[in-house]
Amino acid sequence: MKKTIKRVLFFSSFFLLLTSSSCETNDIETGDESFSCYINGQLFIPKANVNLLGTLPHQNNLSFGKDSSFLIRAANQDYGIFFSIENFSLGEFNLSESDGNNFNYQLSHIIIRTREDKTYLSKDNSGSVTFTEVSDTNVEGTFEFTLYNENDETDIIKITKGKFND
Repeated sequence: MKKTIKRVLFFSSFFLLLTSSSCETNDIETGDESFSCYINGQLFIPKANVNLLGTLPHQNNLSFGKDSSFLIRAANQDYGIFFSIENFSLGEFNLSESDGNNFNYQLSHIIIRTREDKTYLSKDNSGSVTFTEVSDTNVEGTFEFTLYNENDETDIIKITKGKFND
């Protein structure tokens, strides 16, 4: 009898371990003050206490700004991302060609800087940002785009399944 109980406990524990480790998780963050996407298939989520290179668009992990332009600054250990979408409202906005200046809020453009000190920029119609909610207290949306290395246009990065919620 003891042997049977031990076997049942062992197999139950083993089965529980197997089923819990095979569960699929929703790794894209949602909710207030969230930002996530895939960069070349790798999940990007801003992380706290990031102190990358001084050339990154910023040193904070995630910040939003909204006035006549909607701004996002996000970073983790590998990337710094800067968004500026001018005159935003509900709907889809195509990207403009970036001038590489993360203080230029007059464009709808994206800049990504990497740990390797590479800069990737948006081009005209290289992607879009869709605003699904715009209110005084909240801005939500999705995005997908392709960015080009400023020094080698054959070097691209693809951003997919992007979401933000300020």
